[in-house]
Amino acid sequence: MAAIGPVDVSRRLPHRHPLLLLDRVDDLEVGVSAVGTKNVSISDPVFAGHFPGNPIYPGVHMIEVAAQLCGLIGSSDEQGPVLGYLASIKRFRFRALVVPGDQMKITARAGASIGALTEFAVEITVDGEVVASGVLAIARGQG
Repeated sequence: MAAIGPVDVSRRLPHRHPLLLLDRVDDLEVGVSAVGTKNVSISDPVFAGHFPGNPIYPGVHMIEVAAQLCGLIGSSDEQGPVLGYLASIKRFRFRALVVPGDQMKITARAGASIGALTEFAVEITVDGEVVASGVLAIARGQG
Protein backbone atom coordinates (compact mmCIF):
# COMPACT_ATOMS: atom_id res chain seq x y z
CA MET A 1 0.00 0.00 0.00
CA ALA A 2 1.21 3.48 -0.84
CA ALA A 3 1.04 6.72 1.11
CA ILE A 4 0.32 10.06 -0.57
CA GLY A 5 1.37 13.35 1.02
CA PRO A 6 -0.49 16.67 0.80
CA VAL A 7 1.29 17.91 -2.33
CA ASP A 8 0.53 14.72 -4.26
CA VAL A 9 -3.08 14.70 -3.02
CA SER A 10 -3.53 18.18 -4.51
CA ARG A 11 -1.99 16.99 -7.80
CA ARG A 12 -4.24 13.94 -8.04
CA LEU A 13 -7.54 15.61 -7.13
CA PRO A 14 -9.14 18.45 -9.13
CA HIS A 15 -10.32 20.23 -5.95
CA ARG A 16 -8.72 23.41 -4.64
CA HIS A 17 -8.99 25.50 -1.48
CA PRO A 18 -11.41 25.74 0.26
CA LEU A 19 -12.84 22.42 -1.01
CA LEU A 20 -9.67 20.31 -1.04
CA LEU A 21 -10.42 18.68 2.31
CA LEU A 22 -8.27 15.54 2.36
CA ASP A 23 -4.93 16.22 4.08
CA ARG A 24 -3.13 12.99 3.25
CA VAL A 25 -3.60 9.36 2.28
CA ASP A 26 -1.97 6.96 4.72
CA ASP A 27 -2.58 3.79 2.68
CA LEU A 28 -3.84 3.38 -0.87
CA GLU A 29 -4.46 0.23 -2.83
CA VAL A 30 -5.73 1.55 -6.16
CA GLY A 31 -9.04 0.01 -7.12
CA VAL A 32 -9.50 -1.59 -3.69
CA SER A 33 -9.26 0.58 -0.57
CA ALA A 34 -7.67 3.54 1.17
CA VAL A 35 -7.19 5.19 4.55
CA GLY A 36 -6.91 8.97 4.69
CA THR A 37 -6.60 11.75 7.25
CA LYS A 38 -8.40 15.05 7.72
CA ASN A 39 -7.13 17.33 10.49
CA VAL A 40 -9.95 19.53 11.72
CA SER A 41 -8.63 23.01 12.56
CA ILE A 42 -10.41 26.00 14.07
CA SER A 43 -8.91 28.03 11.20
CA ASP A 44 -11.03 26.08 8.69
CA PRO A 45 -13.23 28.70 6.94
CA VAL A 46 -16.38 26.65 7.55
CA PHE A 47 -16.25 27.44 11.28
CA ALA A 48 -16.98 31.12 10.61
CA GLY A 49 -20.61 30.13 10.17
CA HIS A 50 -21.00 26.59 11.54
CA PHE A 51 -21.56 27.56 14.30
CA PRO A 52 -20.09 30.73 15.88
CA GLY A 53 -19.31 29.98 19.53
CA ASN A 54 -20.06 26.25 19.04
CA PRO A 55 -17.90 25.00 16.13
CA ILE A 56 -19.11 21.69 14.66
CA TYR A 57 -17.61 20.20 11.49
CA PRO A 58 -20.45 19.89 8.95
CA GLY A 59 -21.67 16.44 7.93
CA VAL A 60 -21.66 17.49 4.28
CA HIS A 61 -17.90 18.15 4.56
CA MET A 62 -17.42 14.74 6.16
CA ILE A 63 -19.14 13.17 3.16
CA GLU A 64 -17.05 15.29 0.76
CA VAL A 65 -13.71 14.33 2.33
CA ALA A 66 -14.75 10.67 2.12
CA ALA A 67 -15.75 11.15 -1.54
CA GLN A 68 -12.33 12.66 -2.29
CA LEU A 69 -10.66 9.57 -0.80
CA CYS A 70 -12.94 7.33 -2.88
CA GLY A 71 -11.92 9.26 -5.99
CA LEU A 72 -8.29 8.43 -5.31
CA ILE A 73 -9.10 4.72 -4.97
CA GLY A 74 -10.48 4.82 -8.49
CA SER A 75 -7.59 6.88 -9.86
CA SER A 76 -5.70 4.01 -11.57
CA ASP A 77 -2.36 5.39 -10.25
CA GLU A 78 -2.68 8.44 -12.50
CA GLN A 79 -0.56 11.41 -11.48
CA GLY A 80 -2.84 14.15 -12.79
CA PRO A 81 -6.30 15.07 -11.53
CA VAL A 82 -9.01 12.50 -12.08
CA LEU A 83 -12.59 13.70 -12.35
CA GLY A 84 -15.11 11.83 -10.30
CA TYR A 85 -18.61 12.89 -9.40
CA LEU A 86 -20.50 12.04 -6.24
CA ALA A 87 -23.47 10.13 -7.66
CA SER A 88 -25.28 8.95 -4.52
CA ILE A 89 -25.18 8.84 -0.73
CA LYS A 90 -26.77 5.81 0.92
CA ARG A 91 -27.39 4.92 4.55
CA PHE A 92 -25.02 7.62 5.83
CA ARG A 93 -25.24 7.95 9.61
CA PHE A 94 -23.63 10.52 11.88
CA ARG A 95 -22.97 9.14 15.35
CA ALA A 96 -20.86 11.82 17.06
CA LEU A 97 -19.90 15.46 16.60
CA VAL A 98 -16.54 16.39 15.07
CA VAL A 99 -14.96 19.56 16.44
CA PRO A 100 -11.75 21.56 15.98
CA GLY A 101 -8.72 19.61 17.18
CA ASP A 102 -10.12 16.28 16.04
CA GLN A 103 -8.27 14.14 13.51
CA MET A 104 -10.59 12.16 11.27
CA LYS A 105 -9.41 8.83 9.87
CA ILE A 106 -11.40 7.96 6.79
CA THR A 107 -11.48 4.40 5.46
CA ALA A 108 -13.07 3.46 2.17
CA ARG A 109 -13.39 0.15 0.35
CA ALA A 110 -14.56 -0.26 -3.23
CA GLY A 111 -17.59 -2.46 -3.76
CA ALA A 112 -19.82 -3.13 -6.76
CA SER A 113 -19.05 -1.39 -10.07
CA ILE A 114 -21.23 -0.92 -13.10
CA GLY A 115 -19.50 0.85 -15.96
CA ALA A 116 -18.03 4.12 -14.64
CA LEU A 117 -20.03 3.94 -11.38
CA THR A 118 -18.49 2.39 -8.23
CA GLU A 119 -19.91 2.10 -4.73
CA PHE A 120 -17.69 2.54 -1.66
CA ALA A 121 -18.27 1.55 1.94
CA VAL A 122 -16.99 4.44 4.06
CA GLU A 123 -16.24 4.81 7.77
CA ILE A 124 -14.94 7.91 9.57
CA THR A 125 -13.42 7.64 13.03
CA VAL A 126 -11.96 10.03 15.61
CA ASP A 127 -9.72 8.48 18.27
CA GLY A 128 -10.99 5.04 17.27
CA GLU A 129 -14.68 5.97 17.68
CA VAL A 130 -16.91 5.75 14.61
CA VAL A 131 -18.37 9.21 14.00
CA ALA A 132 -19.94 8.54 10.59
CA SER A 133 -20.41 5.74 8.08
CA GLY A 134 -22.30 4.95 4.92
CA VAL A 135 -22.08 4.11 1.24
CA LEU A 136 -21.07 6.54 -1.49
CA ALA A 137 -21.25 6.02 -5.25
CA ILE A 138 -18.72 7.81 -7.43
CA ALA A 139 -19.07 8.18 -11.20
CA ARG A 140 -15.76 8.49 -13.00
CA GLY A 141 -15.84 11.45 -15.36
CA GLN A 142 -14.46 12.01 -18.82
CA GLY A 143 -11.81 14.57 -19.68
